[in-house]
Amino acid sequence: MLADTTEKKDHVFLILIGVWLFTTLFLFTNPVILDYLHPPKNIGIPTESLGVKPEDYSNAQSYIGILLVLGLACLLGLSRIKKPKFQLSKKCPKWIAWLPLIWFIWQLISATQTVDFEISRATVIHFGSCIAAFYLGVFVLARMRLAKLALWGAALGLIINLIDASQEHFGGLEKTRNAIISQIELGELDPSTISPHLREQKKSLPVEIIQKIDQLPAETAAKLKQFPVEMVKRWYSARVYGHMFYPNALAGIILLLLPVTLALLIDKGRWLIARRVLAFPLTVIGLACLYWSGSKGGWLISLVLIGSWLLHFPLSKQLKVCLASAAMLIGLIGFTIKYADYFDKGATSVGARFGYWNAAIKTAIEEPFLGTGPGTFRISYQNHRPPGSEPTRLTHNDYLQQASDSGWPGFVLYTVFLVSSVWKLSRRQFTDPVFIAIRLGLLAWTIQGAVEFGLYIPALAWPAWLMLGWLLATPINQFDKSPKNN
Repeated sequence: MLADTTEKKDHVFLILIGVWLFTTLFLFTNPVILDYLHPPKNIGIPTESLGVKPEDYSNAQSYIGILLVLGLACLLGLSRIKKPKFQLSKKCPKWIAWLPLIWFIWQLISATQTVDFEISRATVIHFGSCIAAFYLGVFVLARMRLAKLALWGAALGLIINLIDASQEHFGGLEKTRNAIISQIELGELDPSTISPHLREQKKSLPVEIIQKIDQLPAETAAKLKQFPVEMVKRWYSARVYGHMFYPNALAGIILLLLPVTLALLIDKGRWLIARRVLAFPLTVIGLACLYWSGSKGGWLISLVLIGSWLLHFPLSKQLKVCLASAAMLIGLIGFTIKYADYFDKGATSVGARFGYWNAAIKTAIEEPFLGTGPGTFRISYQNHRPPGSEPTRLTHNDYLQQASDSGWPGFVLYTVFLVSSVWKLSRRQFTDPVFIAIRLGLLAWTIQGAVEFGLYIPALAWPAWLMLGWLLATPINQFDKSPKNN
C-alpha cells in the first residue's frame, strides 16, 4: 500500500505539502483578484465544467486544483494526530492562535454587504485557504518530527524563480520583448483584443520608453502604443520578476524564503558538504536577483534582516550591535547612491502609495464597521482618487486594505495578530538554523505588508501563513526530539 505504516503516512502528507508549496511558487503568483492576467493551465479538470472557456483569461482551474491538494493535506495531516486534535502547544498563546479565525469570520460578515460580490468571493476563498495553511502549521506540522522536509518544496520553487530571474537579466527580458514585437508585426498580437479592464485612461508612457518605441518601424510603433500603458512599461522594464507577478513580489519571495532555503542547505543531514557548497552561489544569486528586481522596499527590508541575523552571532552584545549598525549603514549608503536619480525625479511610486493609503483611510472613515467588502479597494479608490494619480486595484498596504475592505475591526484583528505574533517569536530563543531563518523570513513578510500586497498573492501568503502557524506552536529546540505524533 502507498501509506500502510505511520512513517509512510507522514511522508505522503509532507510530500503533499511540498508539492503544494512548490506549485504555488510558479503557478499562483498573481493577486487573487487579478487572476485573469494568466491564461488557464490544464491540470486535468475539464475547463467547461468550471464555467471557464479556453479564451477566458483565468487560472481558476489550476487554483481550484491546488486547493484540493491543500484540502487533502489537511485531512491527511489531521488524521495523523491522536486526540485531542486541537489542543494548542503551551508555547502558543491561545489569544494569538485564534485571532486569525476571528479575523476570517469578520471577512465573511463584511462580504455580506460587499460592493462587488465576485471579487469578495474570490478574496474570501483565498483568505480561507490562508487560514487552513495557518492551522495546518499549528496543529500538524508543529507536532511532526520530520516537518522540515515539507520546506524543500518551497526551496525548489524559489530556486526556479531565481534561475528564471537570472535568465531575464542576462538577455531574457530583451528576448521576450523582441518576441512580443514580432507577434505584433505578424498580427498575432492585436491591441484591440486586450481585455478592456486592463486599460486605464489618462496614462502616458515614460519619455525614455517612447524614444525606444519610436526607433521601430512606424506601423509597429503605432500598434505598440495602443496597448495598455502598464503592459508596455513591463515589456520595456529592466527589472526582473521571475515567475512572480511583478518585481516587488519577487523581492518579497526572496526575503521570505531565501533565509529558509539557505538554512535547509547548511543544516545537518545527508550530503552536507555538497549542500553547503551550493549555499554560497545560491546566496549570491538570490541577493543579485533582489538587486536586479529594483525593489527599493526589498533593499531596505534586507538590511533589517541582515542586522537581525548578525544579532544571533555568539559575540558580545556591544560587538553585535556595532556589526549590525555598520551593515545597515553601508547598505543605506549604497541605497542612496543607487536610487539618487529616483528621488530626484520625485519618488513617484512613494507618492502614489501615499495616495492609495489616504484613500483607504478615507474609505474606512466612511465605512468604519464593515468596509466595502474583501478585495474591493479598487472600487472605493475611484471615489477618492486624486486627478491624474496612478490607478490601482490594491492598497499596497495589507493592513490599511483591511481597514478599507472590512472596516476598523478587520484592521485591528489582522494588525494585532501579525504584530503580536512577530513580537512573540522575537522573544523566543531559537537555536535551530531553520527556525531562525523562518523567523527572519516572516519578519520580512510582515514589514513588506506595509508597502505591498503579499497577503493577496498565494505564492507569498500561503508559505507565510503555514510557517507562521508552525513556528508559533513548535516547542523551542525540540524539532528532532518530538515524537511523530502527539
